[in-house]
Amino acid sequence: MASAITQSPARSKIYVNGLAVLGFGLLALLGICALFAPWIAPFDPNAQDYRAILQGPSAAHWLGTDHTGRDMLSRLIYGSRVALSIGFTAVGAAVLIGGIFGLVAGYARGIVDEAIMRVMDALLAFPSVLLALGIMAALGPGITTIIIAIAVAEVPMFARITRSQVLSVRERDFVVATQAIGAGPLRIIFRHIVPHITSPVVVMATIAVGHAILTEAALSFLGLGIQPPTASWGAMMRNGFAYMDRAPWLSAFTGLFILLTVLALNLAGDTLRDRLDPRGISSR
Repeated sequence: MASAITQSPARSKIYVNGLAVLGFGLLALLGICALFAPWIAPFDPNAQDYRAILQGPSAAHWLGTDHTGRDMLSRLIYGSRVALSIGFTAVGAAVLIGGIFGLVAGYARGIVDEAIMRVMDALLAFPSVLLALGIMAALGPGITTIIIAIAVAEVPMFARITRSQVLSVRERDFVVATQAIGAGPLRIIFRHIVPHITSPVVVMATIAVGHAILTEAALSFLGLGIQPPTASWGAMMRNGFAYMDRAPWLSAFTGLFILLTVLALNLAGDTLRDRLDPRGISSR
């Protein structure tokens, strides 16, 4: 019994490290696929071969072909480029905009804080996919519109977590002392507050990228996201559903790519949380 107890922390550490390697390894593999898609993909993702329509996995087409004879592996590889670029760009914009709102609200407090946070609460009242759907319906489909829609949907979360961190840090002794010697608000914010609040934001941003990818897939699945012939995992899922009885691999392989991508981002986020945010502030 004593041996089992003494070994459990080591086993737990190995388990956690294994998950970290898995998460970052999958992310690295997806990143390589996205960056070097023209050299990695075996076929042009939009090349149609009507002699190879709905062929199953084979030596020529490892993951089969779709309803127009396009190679599924090539389209999935190019789809990773779309998914990751939209996910990271949208979340990056949300972190920047939400972070500014959170910094202003947390530092100014009072009526400014109330006004900003009531707007954020109003946005949070709508499910993120529903809010993105409304923006897409108003602005029309397109990659830029998708990024705007997802960013707007994610801004309130980053505004709230940034504000909560600012409210905590600004009461610490080193910030109070800096105020006492007459330092200006901008110097205090960027020199003394921002460096102490980045860790929880980075953790949440990593996990939010996975949520953004799922949102983009949902919008494309509904026909409001990426438009043909651009490879998009959501649109590929929609096309695959029409052939579930004859070609189940269309939806199965696409769903697997989405699952692995979101899993990798969640594992990476959990690892960063354990390293950068051990008190679990970002999970509150």
